Amino acid sequence: MQKFEHGGQIYNTDGTAEDWLDFSANINPLGLSEKIKQALIENIGGVVNYPDLNATELKKAISSRYEVQLENLILLNGAAEFFYLYLNVKRPRKVLIPVPSFSEYERAARAAGADVEYFYTRAEENFKIDAKKLIAQDADCLIIGRPQNPTGALISLDEIKMLAEKFDVLIDESFIDFLSAESARALLSEKISVVQSLTKIFAIPGLRLGFAVADKNLAAKLNLAKDVWNVNFLAQKAGAVALSDENFLKETRAWLTVEQKFFVERLRNLGVKVFKPAANFVLIKLDSQEIASRLLKNLKQRKILVRNCANFVGLDERFLRLAIRSRAENLKLLKAMEAIL
Repeated sequence: MQKFEHGGQIYNTDGTAEDWLDFSANINPLGLSEKIKQALIENIGGVVNYPDLNATELKKAISSRYEVQLENLILLNGAAEFFYLYLNVKRPRKVLIPVPSFSEYERAARAAGADVEYFYTRAEENFKIDAKKLIAQDADCLIIGRPQNPTGALISLDEIKMLAEKFDVLIDESFIDFLSAESARALLSEKISVVQSLTKIFAIPGLRLGFAVADKNLAAKLNLAKDVWNVNFLAQKAGAVALSDENFLKETRAWLTVEQKFFVERLRNLGVKVFKPAANFVLIKLDSQEIASRLLKNLKQRKILVRNCANFVGLDERFLRLAIRSRAENLKLLKAMEAIL
């Protein structure tokens, strides 16, 4: 596997995307809301024009939904854009990354010329991030997922405040809308910036949409450094509509509360090690690389994709990440796993 490979690689498989059941990408299985579909249909003709440079409608929707000030806001072509933007503007000497974690943190840090230091978390401790040990490390920038991907570990706000006493802290909350946890946006300061994806919760990864909040002076620099048309016309329209749909968010959290418990219990009944999830995905560990390899091969033959975690720093071929999908889809995966294992 390549070091910076990702899930959702349905284009590298036989057949069409519709032929595959994709558990390798952590996208809301409720799919596009009717409001987003209607907004895309109604506005398709608008793609003949350039997007709004100021993205006024979308910014107002984000400001209202998440209670953030416009002067702190940076709009993004997906959350991943922020790591490159932030690190190229800030130019830290050394970036500290608790691992395993999303590989784009490291890729962006190296692209900005920074040294990268890993802080290894342990499977035996459910990959908990020990903030007291973390703060003793030598670095000037720290990047943490909240929750971490692929482990689901969720660092507390108090721990983030402590870490910000030493590091510039970049918090990735790409999955926070699936949870009832308070966002780290409440801690926004010169030392703490927060980025959030909107593509996962609203099932629009193909449109690419996210936002970040930073200290107003840093936000001004970051906005000057990015492409002025980085958020396309349809993404702006879809995002503005999506953020006003409170019912969709409530339905999503209600689904996850039920389905996460069901999925985890059934996986444990199969005899695999299941790590406690915090969002819409689960990390599991098989007894051996041979068993994991056989499972991956046989699932692929059944047109089911799961995330091989061998290229995550700190994991190996025994670890797999599974998205939590609809009950019917989850049952299909579980029955296939039972037959194979």
